[in-house]
Amino acid sequence: MSKATVKKLHWRSKVQESFVPLGGASRELGVAIGGGADYGEFPFVTAAPGGGATVGDIILEIGGTPVLGLTLGDVRGVLNSCPHPIRIKTVLPGSTLCKDLRLYLSKCFTPGSMDSQLQQVIRENLYLRAVPCK
Repeated sequence: MSKATVKKLHWRSKVQESFVPLGGASRELGVAIGGGADYGEFPFVTAAPGGGATVGDIILEIGGTPVLGLTLGDVRGVLNSCPHPIRIKTVLPGSTLCKDLRLYLSKCFTPGSMDSQLQQVIRENLYLRAVPCK
């Protein structure tokens, strides 16, 4: 099979939507997260004892709110403020969309493409925490 006939699926086609349950009698969330813009990473799942998500997956949205480009504290705030069960959208990291936020922002994409639009959302979220200085 030639290289011209093999076409990779875009990461957007691999997005999974799931619900995060509350865990047992403790009523804790069934997912733990890491990363965040303050660490130069996309938010990602670090533990999922309640199921509904896969460890290592990048978290795109929580309860309909895009969280890429937010700090870890802000992502946790969104997670804790959502009604239960919480709907999340995740994607398995790959070559284009890996955990490294800085690497993704440094790439050039066609204007108007899904990746270009995602970069804009990330920048808007990053600017929420930017402090202007003179």
